[in-house]
Amino acid sequence: MNSFISLLTDFGLCDEYVGVMKGVIASINPHANVIDICHEIDPQNIIQAAYMLWFSHAYFPRQTVHVSVVDPGVGTDRHIIALKANNYFFLAPDNGILTHIINNYECLSVRLTASQYYLSQVSSTFHGRDIFAPVAAHLSTGLNLNQLGETIPASQLVKLLDIYPKKKNDQFVGKVIMIDRFGNLITNISQKDLNQFIDRPLTIWMNNISIQGISNNYMQVRKGELLAIIGSKGLLEISINCGNASLELGVEIGCHILVELMV
Repeated sequence: MNSFISLLTDFGLCDEYVGVMKGVIASINPHANVIDICHEIDPQNIIQAAYMLWFSHAYFPRQTVHVSVVDPGVGTDRHIIALKANNYFFLAPDNGILTHIINNYECLSVRLTASQYYLSQVSSTFHGRDIFAPVAAHLSTGLNLNQLGETIPASQLVKLLDIYPKKKNDQFVGKVIMIDRFGNLITNISQKDLNQFIDRPLTIWMNNISIQGISNNYMQVRKGELLAIIGSKGLLEISINCGNASLELGVEIGCHILVELMV
């Protein structure tokens, strides 16, 4: 069986955490193909994880088990969810990481309770190793989702309430949800959001700085100049041609951005 498992965490790579998860998976299913999406999610940033999972999941083979461990509630009474949607499997804490998946697909979801698929000893701080990794490995061998616990309606799962931009009249108010290694400020305002303003002049505001219109590519402005562009994720980004917008503007994740029609 040619099975695939993806890993998305905030663990970083300077500790053993990711490697140990892969070791657990290999011990149960040595034939699994484990692919790293990212391990540099900002610590405890559930919104960033939710978006990155949404951007990434559909580029994998069908039946991939997508494991997302950004879990500030580890060790509490928060639940872990196994979910099947669009012919993919998802494992995540029930804290909002699955918001985009729930909102866009019909889902079969299960609350994990079948501890026979966990490691024999479960710590209160490393469920990535003790629960997520072994359950993912068992799923990748063809284990039926219903064997993992009790079915729960997707409508009862936790969803993030502030994940989408807000529209008021001819304005969109969004925020920076991630910053890539180039310093591009990636917002939660999508191409789809802006399509209703198509062919109409726009002004984008951030930190009292304005940008007129949206560029098609970086070279439409001079080197070192600020621009707005729709990036590969289909989201509005604020960038500097051959520069770092985050450093130049002093902007961090969570900063607000306003898009409005020019009068």
